[in-house]
Amino acid sequence: MSTLSQQAMGGAVWAVLERVGAQGIQFLSMLFLARLLSPEEFALIAMLTIFFALANTLVDSGFSQALIREDEISEEDKSTTFFINFITSLLMFGALWLSAPFIADFYEKPELIGLTRFMAFAPILFSFSIIQRAILSHQIDFKTQMLANIGAAFLAGAIAIILAFYDFGVWALAVQYVCMALFTSIFFWVMNPWIPKSFIDKESFRKLFGFGSNILLSGLLESIFVHLYKLIIGKYFPAAMLGYYTQADNFKNVASQNLASSFTKVTYPALSKVKNDKERVHSAFRQILLVTSYFIFPFMIGMMLVADPMIVVLIGEKWAPVVPILQVLCLSGMIHHLHNANQNVLKVFGRSDLFLNLQVLKKVGVVIAIIVGLWYGFWGLIIGIVVSAYVGLIINMHYAKKVFGYTGLQQVKDLFPVLLLNAPMIITVTLVHRFIHLSPVLDLIIMVVTGALSYVGISLILKPESMKQVVYLLRPKFPILNHLKV
Repeated sequence: MSTLSQQAMGGAVWAVLERVGAQGIQFLSMLFLARLLSPEEFALIAMLTIFFALANTLVDSGFSQALIREDEISEEDKSTTFFINFITSLLMFGALWLSAPFIADFYEKPELIGLTRFMAFAPILFSFSIIQRAILSHQIDFKTQMLANIGAAFLAGAIAIILAFYDFGVWALAVQYVCMALFTSIFFWVMNPWIPKSFIDKESFRKLFGFGSNILLSGLLESIFVHLYKLIIGKYFPAAMLGYYTQADNFKNVASQNLASSFTKVTYPALSKVKNDKERVHSAFRQILLVTSYFIFPFMIGMMLVADPMIVVLIGEKWAPVVPILQVLCLSGMIHHLHNANQNVLKVFGRSDLFLNLQVLKKVGVVIAIIVGLWYGFWGLIIGIVVSAYVGLIINMHYAKKVFGYTGLQQVKDLFPVLLLNAPMIITVTLVHRFIHLSPVLDLIIMVVTGALSYVGISLILKPESMKQVVYLLRPKFPILNHLKV
Protein backbone atom coordinates (compact mmCIF):
# COMPACT_ATOMS: atom_id res chain seq x y z
CA MET A 1 0.00 0.00 0.00
CA SER A 2 2.82 2.36 0.87
CA THR A 3 4.50 1.95 -2.52
CA LEU A 4 1.25 2.42 -4.42
CA SER A 5 0.24 5.49 -2.43
CA GLN A 6 3.63 7.14 -2.66
CA GLN A 7 3.93 6.37 -6.37
CA ALA A 8 0.49 7.83 -6.94
CA MET A 9 1.28 10.89 -4.82
CA GLY A 10 4.52 11.43 -6.72
CA GLY A 11 2.45 11.52 -9.89
CA ALA A 12 -0.21 13.60 -8.16
CA VAL A 13 2.30 16.30 -7.28
CA TRP A 14 3.16 16.69 -10.96
CA ALA A 15 -0.47 16.31 -12.02
CA VAL A 16 -1.54 19.07 -9.63
CA LEU A 17 1.35 21.25 -10.80
CA GLU A 18 0.27 20.60 -14.38
CA ARG A 19 -3.32 21.59 -13.67
CA VAL A 20 -2.33 24.53 -11.47
CA GLY A 21 0.20 25.62 -14.08
CA ALA A 22 -1.76 25.10 -17.30
CA GLN A 23 -5.18 25.94 -15.88
CA GLY A 24 -3.67 28.74 -13.83
CA ILE A 25 -2.28 30.34 -16.98
CA GLN A 26 -5.60 29.84 -18.76
CA PHE A 27 -7.38 31.31 -15.75
CA LEU A 28 -5.09 34.34 -15.70
CA SER A 29 -5.62 34.87 -19.41
CA MET A 30 -9.37 34.61 -18.80
CA LEU A 31 -9.10 37.36 -16.18
CA PHE A 32 -7.41 39.66 -18.70
CA LEU A 33 -9.88 38.70 -21.41
CA ALA A 34 -12.85 39.30 -19.09
CA ARG A 35 -11.72 42.90 -18.68
CA LEU A 36 -11.33 43.35 -22.45
CA LEU A 37 -14.41 41.46 -23.66
CA SER A 38 -18.10 41.59 -22.81
CA PRO A 39 -20.35 38.91 -21.21
CA GLU A 40 -22.12 38.57 -24.55
CA GLU A 41 -18.85 37.70 -26.33
CA PHE A 42 -18.05 35.01 -23.77
CA ALA A 43 -21.60 33.75 -24.23
CA LEU A 44 -21.08 33.16 -27.96
CA ILE A 45 -18.26 30.68 -27.28
CA ALA A 46 -20.23 29.10 -24.43
CA MET A 47 -23.09 28.42 -26.86
CA LEU A 48 -20.74 26.19 -28.86
CA THR A 49 -19.29 24.36 -25.87
CA ILE A 50 -21.65 21.40 -25.96
CA PHE A 51 -20.97 20.71 -29.65
CA PHE A 52 -17.20 20.72 -29.24
CA ALA A 53 -17.37 18.71 -26.04
CA LEU A 54 -19.28 16.02 -27.96
CA ALA A 55 -16.80 16.17 -30.84
CA ASN A 56 -13.78 15.78 -28.53
CA THR A 57 -15.44 12.90 -26.66
CA LEU A 58 -16.11 11.10 -29.94
CA VAL A 59 -12.54 11.70 -31.07
CA ASP A 60 -11.20 10.16 -27.87
CA SER A 61 -13.75 7.33 -28.38
CA GLY A 62 -12.98 5.71 -25.01
CA PHE A 63 -9.95 3.92 -26.47
CA SER A 64 -7.41 5.95 -24.50
CA GLN A 65 -9.09 4.96 -21.22
CA ALA A 66 -8.92 1.34 -22.36
CA LEU A 67 -5.20 1.77 -23.15
CA ILE A 68 -4.39 3.19 -19.71
CA ARG A 69 -5.84 0.22 -17.84
CA GLU A 70 -3.88 -2.33 -19.94
CA ASP A 71 -0.99 -4.04 -18.16
CA GLU A 72 1.13 -3.66 -21.31
CA ILE A 73 0.33 -1.42 -24.28
CA SER A 74 1.30 -3.00 -27.61
CA GLU A 75 2.23 -1.10 -30.76
CA GLU A 76 -0.89 -2.53 -32.41
CA ASP A 77 -3.00 -1.05 -29.63
CA LYS A 78 -1.38 2.37 -30.06
CA SER A 79 -1.72 2.40 -33.86
CA THR A 80 -5.32 1.20 -33.75
CA THR A 81 -6.28 3.90 -31.26
CA PHE A 82 -4.44 6.60 -33.20
CA PHE A 83 -6.09 5.93 -36.55
CA ILE A 84 -9.57 5.43 -35.07
CA ASN A 85 -9.20 8.78 -33.29
CA PHE A 86 -7.83 10.56 -36.36
CA ILE A 87 -10.53 9.26 -38.72
CA THR A 88 -13.20 10.21 -36.17
CA SER A 89 -11.73 13.73 -35.90
CA LEU A 90 -12.07 14.20 -39.68
CA LEU A 91 -15.70 13.11 -39.49
CA MET A 92 -16.28 15.55 -36.62
CA PHE A 93 -14.73 18.37 -38.63
CA GLY A 94 -17.12 17.67 -41.49
CA ALA A 95 -20.12 17.40 -39.19
CA LEU A 96 -19.34 20.68 -37.43
CA TRP A 97 -18.68 22.48 -40.72
CA LEU A 98 -21.99 21.33 -42.22
CA SER A 99 -24.03 21.92 -39.06
CA ALA A 100 -22.70 25.46 -38.45
CA PRO A 101 -25.68 27.22 -40.15
CA PHE A 102 -28.16 25.12 -38.14
CA ILE A 103 -26.37 25.94 -34.88
CA ALA A 104 -26.49 29.63 -35.76
CA ASP A 105 -30.22 29.39 -36.57
CA PHE A 106 -30.93 27.60 -33.28
CA TYR A 107 -29.43 30.44 -31.25
CA GLU A 108 -30.41 33.13 -33.79
CA LYS A 109 -26.76 34.25 -33.87
CA PRO A 110 -25.42 34.31 -37.49
CA GLU A 111 -21.89 35.05 -36.28
CA LEU A 112 -21.71 31.49 -34.93
CA ILE A 113 -21.30 30.09 -38.47
CA GLY A 114 -17.76 31.39 -38.90
CA LEU A 115 -16.81 30.65 -35.30
CA THR A 116 -18.00 27.05 -35.52
CA ARG A 117 -16.19 26.34 -38.78
CA PHE A 118 -12.94 27.83 -37.55
CA MET A 119 -13.03 26.05 -34.20
CA ALA A 120 -13.83 22.75 -35.98
CA PHE A 121 -10.09 22.36 -36.67
CA ALA A 122 -9.46 21.81 -32.94
CA PRO A 123 -10.72 18.18 -32.73
CA ILE A 124 -8.34 17.19 -35.55
CA LEU A 125 -5.42 18.82 -33.75
CA PHE A 126 -6.53 17.29 -30.46
CA SER A 127 -6.48 13.76 -31.95
CA PHE A 128 -2.73 13.96 -32.61
CA SER A 129 -1.81 14.02 -28.92
CA ILE A 130 -4.17 11.37 -27.51
CA ILE A 131 -1.67 8.49 -27.75
CA GLN A 132 1.07 10.48 -26.05
CA ARG A 133 -1.28 11.41 -23.21
CA ALA A 134 -2.36 7.79 -22.75
CA ILE A 135 1.22 6.48 -22.75
CA LEU A 136 2.41 9.08 -20.24
CA SER A 137 -0.64 8.51 -18.01
CA HIS A 138 -0.03 4.75 -18.11
CA GLN A 139 3.54 5.42 -16.95
CA ILE A 140 2.26 7.89 -14.31
CA ASP A 141 4.51 10.51 -15.96
CA PHE A 142 2.74 13.80 -15.37
CA LYS A 143 5.88 15.93 -15.35
CA THR A 144 6.12 15.74 -19.14
CA GLN A 145 2.41 16.45 -19.48
CA MET A 146 2.81 19.43 -17.19
CA LEU A 147 5.53 20.98 -19.34
CA ALA A 148 3.57 20.43 -22.57
CA ASN A 149 0.29 21.80 -21.25
CA ILE A 150 1.83 24.81 -19.52
CA GLY A 151 3.75 25.77 -22.66
CA ALA A 152 0.62 25.46 -24.81
CA ALA A 153 -1.54 27.40 -22.35
CA PHE A 154 0.97 30.25 -22.17
CA LEU A 155 1.28 30.67 -25.94
CA ALA A 156 -2.46 30.33 -26.62
CA GLY A 157 -3.33 32.74 -23.80
CA ALA A 158 -0.79 35.33 -24.93
CA ILE A 159 -2.11 35.27 -28.50
CA ALA A 160 -5.72 35.61 -27.29
CA ILE A 161 -4.90 38.60 -25.06
CA ILE A 162 -3.08 40.37 -27.89
CA LEU A 163 -6.03 39.81 -30.26
CA ALA A 164 -8.52 41.03 -27.65
CA PHE A 165 -6.42 44.13 -27.01
CA TYR A 166 -6.56 44.93 -30.73
CA ASP A 167 -10.37 44.61 -30.77
CA PHE A 168 -10.76 41.19 -32.38
CA GLY A 169 -13.58 40.55 -29.91
CA VAL A 170 -14.95 37.03 -29.66
CA TRP A 171 -12.42 35.79 -32.23
CA ALA A 172 -9.73 36.12 -29.56
CA LEU A 173 -11.47 33.33 -27.62
CA ALA A 174 -11.93 31.19 -30.75
CA VAL A 175 -8.25 31.52 -31.68
CA GLN A 176 -7.24 30.65 -28.11
CA TYR A 177 -9.27 27.42 -28.31
CA VAL A 178 -7.70 26.29 -31.59
CA CYS A 179 -4.18 27.37 -30.62
CA MET A 180 -4.42 25.41 -27.36
CA ALA A 181 -5.11 22.22 -29.33
CA LEU A 182 -2.35 23.02 -31.85
CA PHE A 183 0.42 23.86 -29.38
CA THR A 184 -0.47 20.99 -27.05
CA SER A 185 -0.09 18.44 -29.85
CA ILE A 186 3.16 20.01 -31.04
CA PHE A 187 4.69 19.92 -27.55
CA PHE A 188 3.57 16.33 -26.92
CA TRP A 189 5.08 15.14 -30.21
CA VAL A 190 8.34 16.97 -29.55
CA MET A 191 8.67 15.76 -25.94
CA ASN A 192 7.40 12.21 -26.48
CA PRO A 193 7.76 11.37 -30.20
CA TRP A 194 5.85 8.37 -31.49
CA ILE A 195 5.09 7.14 -35.00
CA PRO A 196 2.37 4.57 -35.76
CA LYS A 197 3.88 1.29 -37.02
CA SER A 198 0.73 -0.25 -38.45
CA PHE A 199 -2.87 0.56 -39.31
CA ILE A 200 -6.04 -0.63 -37.51
CA ASP A 201 -5.56 -4.09 -36.03
CA LYS A 202 -8.82 -6.08 -35.78
CA GLU A 203 -7.87 -7.91 -32.60
CA SER A 204 -6.78 -4.71 -30.86
CA PHE A 205 -9.94 -2.97 -32.01
CA ARG A 206 -12.19 -5.69 -30.55
CA LYS A 207 -10.31 -5.70 -27.25
CA LEU A 208 -10.23 -1.93 -26.80
CA PHE A 209 -13.71 -1.34 -28.14
CA GLY A 210 -15.18 -3.90 -25.75
CA PHE A 211 -14.19 -1.72 -22.81
CA GLY A 212 -14.02 1.64 -24.54
CA SER A 213 -17.48 1.56 -26.13
CA ASN A 214 -19.27 1.84 -22.80
CA ILE A 215 -16.83 4.54 -21.70
CA LEU A 216 -17.54 6.37 -24.97
CA LEU A 217 -21.30 6.25 -24.45
CA SER A 218 -20.83 7.35 -20.85
CA GLY A 219 -18.56 10.18 -21.99
CA LEU A 220 -21.11 11.35 -24.55
CA LEU A 221 -23.83 11.42 -21.91
CA GLU A 222 -21.53 13.29 -19.54
CA SER A 223 -20.56 15.83 -22.22
CA ILE A 224 -24.18 16.45 -23.18
CA PHE A 225 -25.45 16.94 -19.68
CA VAL A 226 -22.48 18.89 -18.30
CA HIS A 227 -22.97 21.49 -21.01
CA LEU A 228 -26.73 21.17 -21.49
CA TYR A 229 -27.33 24.03 -19.07
CA LYS A 230 -25.29 26.34 -21.31
CA LEU A 231 -27.37 25.35 -24.31
CA ILE A 232 -30.62 25.99 -22.45
CA ILE A 233 -29.50 29.28 -20.90
CA GLY A 234 -28.15 30.45 -24.27
CA LYS A 235 -31.43 29.59 -25.99
CA TYR A 236 -34.01 30.84 -23.48
CA PHE A 237 -32.29 33.65 -21.56
CA PRO A 238 -30.39 36.82 -22.54
CA ALA A 239 -26.84 36.18 -23.78
CA ALA A 240 -25.39 38.14 -20.87
CA MET A 241 -26.85 35.59 -18.42
CA LEU A 242 -24.96 32.81 -20.19
CA GLY A 243 -21.82 34.95 -19.96
CA TYR A 244 -22.29 35.35 -16.20
CA TYR A 245 -23.01 31.64 -15.74
CA THR A 246 -19.92 30.69 -17.79
CA GLN A 247 -17.63 32.87 -15.69
CA ALA A 248 -19.11 31.50 -12.45
CA ASP A 249 -18.55 27.98 -13.75
CA ASN A 250 -14.95 28.86 -14.71
CA PHE A 251 -14.18 30.13 -11.20
CA LYS A 252 -15.80 27.10 -9.60
CA ASN A 253 -13.81 24.73 -11.79
CA VAL A 254 -10.50 26.32 -10.79
CA ALA A 255 -10.73 24.55 -7.44
CA SER A 256 -13.18 21.69 -7.91
CA GLN A 257 -12.73 20.26 -11.40
CA ASN A 258 -9.06 21.03 -11.86
CA LEU A 259 -7.87 19.67 -8.53
CA ALA A 260 -10.21 16.68 -8.80
CA SER A 261 -9.05 15.82 -12.32
CA SER A 262 -5.42 16.07 -11.21
CA PHE A 263 -5.94 13.30 -8.68
CA THR A 264 -8.18 11.35 -11.07
CA LYS A 265 -5.49 11.30 -13.75
CA VAL A 266 -3.08 9.75 -11.26
CA THR A 267 -5.29 7.44 -9.24
CA TYR A 268 -6.91 5.72 -12.22
CA PRO A 269 -3.68 4.28 -13.68
CA ALA A 270 -2.26 3.68 -10.20
CA LEU A 271 -5.30 1.75 -8.96
CA SER A 272 -5.52 -0.11 -12.27
CA LYS A 273 -2.12 -1.65 -11.55
CA VAL A 274 -3.51 -3.38 -8.39
CA LYS A 275 -7.07 -3.97 -9.61
CA ASN A 276 -6.84 -7.66 -8.62
CA ASP A 277 -6.34 -6.79 -4.93
CA LYS A 278 -9.60 -5.33 -3.59
CA GLU A 279 -8.18 -4.66 -0.15
CA ARG A 280 -5.41 -2.47 -1.54
CA VAL A 281 -7.89 -0.66 -3.79
CA HIS A 282 -10.23 -0.08 -0.83
CA SER A 283 -7.43 1.28 1.37
CA ALA A 284 -6.02 3.50 -1.37
CA PHE A 285 -9.49 4.74 -2.36
CA ARG A 286 -10.28 5.82 1.20
CA GLN A 287 -6.94 7.59 1.40
CA ILE A 288 -7.66 9.37 -1.87
CA LEU A 289 -11.01 10.65 -0.56
CA LEU A 290 -9.46 11.99 2.64
CA VAL A 291 -6.55 13.72 0.89
CA THR A 292 -8.56 15.29 -1.94
CA SER A 293 -11.34 16.43 0.42
CA TYR A 294 -8.77 18.01 2.76
CA PHE A 295 -7.82 20.38 -0.07
CA ILE A 296 -11.05 20.76 -2.05
CA PHE A 297 -13.53 21.36 0.78
CA PRO A 298 -11.75 24.51 2.06
CA PHE A 299 -11.13 25.75 -1.50
CA MET A 300 -14.80 25.60 -2.40
CA ILE A 301 -16.13 26.88 0.93
CA GLY A 302 -13.53 29.64 0.91
CA MET A 303 -14.52 30.68 -2.61
CA MET A 304 -18.15 30.96 -1.51
CA LEU A 305 -17.12 33.23 1.36
CA VAL A 306 -14.85 35.57 -0.62
CA ALA A 307 -16.83 35.60 -3.89
CA ASP A 308 -18.01 39.19 -3.54
CA PRO A 309 -14.66 41.01 -3.34
CA MET A 310 -12.91 38.36 -5.46
CA ILE A 311 -15.08 38.89 -8.55
CA VAL A 312 -14.86 42.70 -8.32
CA VAL A 313 -11.08 42.66 -7.86
CA LEU A 314 -10.26 40.04 -10.50
CA ILE A 315 -12.63 40.79 -13.39
CA GLY A 316 -14.36 44.07 -12.53
CA GLU A 317 -17.69 45.51 -11.47
CA LYS A 318 -19.41 44.62 -14.76
CA TRP A 319 -19.23 40.96 -13.72
CA ALA A 320 -20.87 41.50 -10.28
CA PRO A 321 -23.92 39.33 -11.20
CA VAL A 322 -21.52 36.36 -11.23
CA VAL A 323 -21.23 36.42 -7.40
CA PRO A 324 -24.50 34.74 -6.31
CA ILE A 325 -24.30 32.24 -9.20
CA LEU A 326 -20.79 31.25 -8.15
CA GLN A 327 -21.78 30.86 -4.50
CA VAL A 328 -24.54 28.40 -5.40
CA LEU A 329 -22.38 26.46 -7.90
CA CYS A 330 -19.68 26.00 -5.25
CA LEU A 331 -22.07 23.70 -3.40
CA SER A 332 -21.92 21.27 -6.32
CA GLY A 333 -18.20 21.87 -6.83
CA MET A 334 -17.51 20.57 -3.32
CA ILE A 335 -18.41 17.02 -4.36
CA HIS A 336 -17.04 16.89 -7.89
CA HIS A 337 -14.00 14.90 -6.75
CA LEU A 338 -16.24 12.37 -5.01
CA HIS A 339 -18.09 11.77 -8.28
CA ASN A 340 -14.80 11.21 -10.08
CA ALA A 341 -13.37 8.87 -7.46
CA ASN A 342 -16.46 6.63 -7.30
CA GLN A 343 -16.74 6.49 -11.09
CA ASN A 344 -13.06 5.63 -11.42
CA VAL A 345 -13.47 2.53 -9.26
CA LEU A 346 -15.93 1.12 -11.79
CA LYS A 347 -13.40 1.63 -14.59
CA VAL A 348 -10.56 0.18 -12.51
CA PHE A 349 -12.49 -3.08 -12.06
CA GLY A 350 -13.46 -3.14 -15.73
CA ARG A 351 -17.18 -2.56 -15.01
CA SER A 352 -17.79 -0.19 -17.89
CA ASP A 353 -21.31 -1.67 -18.08
CA LEU A 354 -22.09 -0.38 -14.58
CA PHE A 355 -20.37 2.88 -15.49
CA LEU A 356 -22.78 3.34 -18.40
CA ASN A 357 -25.83 2.38 -16.30
CA LEU A 358 -24.71 4.88 -13.69
CA GLN A 359 -24.46 7.68 -16.22
CA VAL A 360 -27.92 6.94 -17.62
CA LEU A 361 -29.52 7.03 -14.16
CA LYS A 362 -27.74 10.26 -13.25
CA LYS A 363 -28.82 11.92 -16.47
CA VAL A 364 -32.45 11.04 -15.83
CA GLY A 365 -32.08 13.02 -12.61
CA VAL A 366 -30.58 15.95 -14.52
CA VAL A 367 -33.48 15.97 -17.00
CA ILE A 368 -35.98 16.06 -14.13
CA ALA A 369 -34.01 18.89 -12.50
CA ILE A 370 -34.01 20.88 -15.76
CA ILE A 371 -37.74 20.41 -16.37
CA VAL A 372 -38.64 21.39 -12.82
CA GLY A 373 -36.04 24.16 -12.70
CA LEU A 374 -37.31 25.85 -15.89
CA TRP A 375 -40.62 26.49 -14.16
CA TYR A 376 -38.73 28.80 -11.80
CA GLY A 377 -36.58 30.50 -14.42
CA PHE A 378 -32.81 31.00 -14.39
CA TRP A 379 -32.37 30.41 -10.66
CA GLY A 380 -34.46 27.28 -10.81
CA LEU A 381 -31.91 25.87 -13.26
CA ILE A 382 -28.95 26.88 -11.10
CA ILE A 383 -30.41 25.28 -7.98
CA GLY A 384 -31.30 22.23 -10.08
CA ILE A 385 -27.60 21.78 -10.89
CA VAL A 386 -26.80 21.47 -7.19
CA VAL A 387 -29.69 19.15 -6.35
CA SER A 388 -28.98 16.79 -9.27
CA ALA A 389 -25.27 16.72 -8.32
CA TYR A 390 -26.01 15.42 -4.83
CA VAL A 391 -28.62 12.92 -6.05
CA GLY A 392 -26.08 11.74 -8.64
CA LEU A 393 -23.44 11.26 -5.95
CA ILE A 394 -25.75 8.97 -3.97
CA ILE A 395 -26.20 6.85 -7.11
CA ASN A 396 -22.41 6.90 -7.70
CA MET A 397 -21.71 5.63 -4.22
CA HIS A 398 -24.30 2.87 -4.57
CA TYR A 399 -22.65 1.51 -7.71
CA ALA A 400 -19.14 1.79 -6.24
CA LYS A 401 -20.30 -0.26 -3.23
CA LYS A 402 -21.28 -3.07 -5.61
CA VAL A 403 -17.72 -3.57 -6.86
CA PHE A 404 -15.65 -3.24 -3.69
CA GLY A 405 -17.95 -2.83 -0.70
CA TYR A 406 -17.17 0.73 0.45
CA THR A 407 -20.66 2.09 1.16
CA GLY A 408 -21.86 5.65 0.79
CA LEU A 409 -22.56 5.84 4.50
CA GLN A 410 -18.98 4.82 5.27
CA GLN A 411 -17.71 7.49 2.88
CA VAL A 412 -19.85 10.18 4.51
CA LYS A 413 -18.70 9.04 7.96
CA ASP A 414 -15.04 9.26 6.91
CA LEU A 415 -15.44 12.68 5.27
CA PHE A 416 -17.63 14.42 7.86
CA PRO A 417 -14.64 15.26 10.16
CA VAL A 418 -12.89 16.85 7.14
CA LEU A 419 -15.94 19.02 6.53
CA LEU A 420 -16.09 20.07 10.20
CA LEU A 421 -12.50 21.34 9.97
CA ASN A 422 -13.86 24.25 7.93
CA ALA A 423 -16.10 25.59 10.71
CA PRO A 424 -13.48 27.98 12.22
CA MET A 425 -12.68 29.30 8.75
CA ILE A 426 -16.36 29.96 8.02
CA ILE A 427 -16.80 31.85 11.29
CA THR A 428 -13.66 34.01 10.99
CA VAL A 429 -14.11 34.91 7.33
CA THR A 430 -17.80 35.73 7.86
CA LEU A 431 -16.93 38.07 10.74
CA VAL A 432 -14.21 39.78 8.70
CA HIS A 433 -16.60 40.27 5.79
CA ARG A 434 -19.25 41.73 8.10
CA PHE A 435 -17.16 44.17 10.11
CA ILE A 436 -14.16 45.12 7.93
CA HIS A 437 -14.80 47.34 4.90
CA LEU A 438 -11.61 48.95 3.58
CA SER A 439 -11.37 48.33 -0.17
CA PRO A 440 -12.20 45.28 -2.30
CA VAL A 441 -8.49 44.41 -2.65
CA LEU A 442 -7.69 44.71 1.07
CA ASP A 443 -10.92 42.98 2.07
CA LEU A 444 -10.08 40.06 -0.21
CA ILE A 445 -6.52 39.74 1.11
CA ILE A 446 -7.62 39.86 4.75
CA MET A 447 -10.40 37.32 4.19
CA VAL A 448 -8.12 34.88 2.37
CA VAL A 449 -5.31 35.15 4.93
CA THR A 450 -7.57 34.80 7.98
CA GLY A 451 -9.41 31.89 6.36
CA ALA A 452 -6.22 30.03 5.50
CA LEU A 453 -4.73 30.60 8.96
CA SER A 454 -7.93 29.36 10.59
CA TYR A 455 -7.95 26.15 8.55
CA VAL A 456 -4.24 25.38 8.96
CA GLY A 457 -4.36 26.33 12.63
CA ILE A 458 -7.23 24.01 13.53
CA SER A 459 -5.53 21.23 11.54
CA LEU A 460 -2.30 21.62 13.52
CA ILE A 461 -4.22 21.61 16.79
CA LEU A 462 -6.55 18.66 16.12
CA LYS A 463 -4.24 16.69 13.76
CA PRO A 464 -7.11 14.92 11.97
CA GLU A 465 -6.55 11.73 10.00
CA SER A 466 -6.94 13.57 6.69
CA MET A 467 -4.04 15.88 7.57
CA LYS A 468 -1.94 12.91 8.70
CA GLN A 469 -2.55 11.21 5.35
CA VAL A 470 -1.49 14.35 3.50
CA VAL A 471 1.73 14.65 5.51
CA TYR A 472 2.46 10.92 5.12
CA LEU A 473 2.08 11.04 1.35
CA LEU A 474 3.97 14.30 0.85
CA ARG A 475 6.96 13.55 3.09
CA PRO A 476 8.92 11.63 0.41
CA LYS A 477 8.63 14.67 -1.89
CA PHE A 478 9.01 17.36 0.76
CA PRO A 479 11.51 16.27 3.50
CA ILE A 480 10.83 19.45 5.48
CA LEU A 481 7.59 17.78 6.62
CA ASN A 482 9.67 15.31 8.63
CA HIS A 483 9.87 18.03 11.27
CA LEU A 484 6.09 18.14 11.60
CA LYS A 485 4.81 15.82 14.34
CA VAL A 486 1.45 14.25 13.52
